[in-house]
Amino acid sequence: MVDKIDKPNGETEGEVQPARPDEVEENPATSTSEADPSENDAQEAENEQLTALQKQVDDTHDKLLRTAAELDNVRKRARRDIEEAKIAGRVELLREILPVIDSIDLALQAADPDGSAAAIIDGMEMVRKQFLSATERFGLEQIKSAGQAFDPNFHEAVAQVTSDEFEAGRIVQEMRTGYMLGDRLLRAAMVVVSKGTEAAQKPASPDADAPPEDAPEDPGETNPTDNGASNV
Repeated sequence: MVDKIDKPNGETEGEVQPARPDEVEENPATSTSEADPSENDAQEAENEQLTALQKQVDDTHDKLLRTAAELDNVRKRARRDIEEAKIAGRVELLREILPVIDSIDLALQAADPDGSAAAIIDGMEMVRKQFLSATERFGLEQIKSAGQAFDPNFHEAVAQVTSDEFEAGRIVQEMRTGYMLGDRLLRAAMVVVSKGTEAAQKPASPDADAPPEDAPEDPGETNPTDNGASNV
């Protein structure tokens, strides 16, 4: 039998002494260490950055929408301004041309269709038709006046005459043709308006059979209470 040999530290040979807690090596795989605070701070900073970027994207989107709406309004205003400028240009042009039509109208009215000027009249009428046909492409239209009811929105009365043919308020004669440019009045027509017939204008005469208001009483009539005697 072999005796155990005692060692100075009290350990016996052949026995395995348990390791002290401070000598046990910690295993990283099985440790349950707490999360690093720096990682939480980094995660919060990233979330804040994402929120700020999302807000910036939303603000930029709203600005783009407003800019697109303003641009559309600018385009619409520009189209309206262009159309108004076109109309204004036509108005100025046609106002300069209208006196030419007036001169042709006056020449046609003064010419004798039975005389030697018949060919000239035919030629001027042809020129007038061609000219009006060309101006109609710009939207120029004549205002109908003769026989129509007087309308101060389209007609300018220069005189009033009695007429057995036209009732009061009707246009008897057109002195100068009026013109419309689309739905805009370019020039009012100068016209002569009827006042009605002469009979309609005469005031009604008083009744000849009716006695005047200040006529004296008939002397043959006596007061029924007056019998020539005095009352006693």
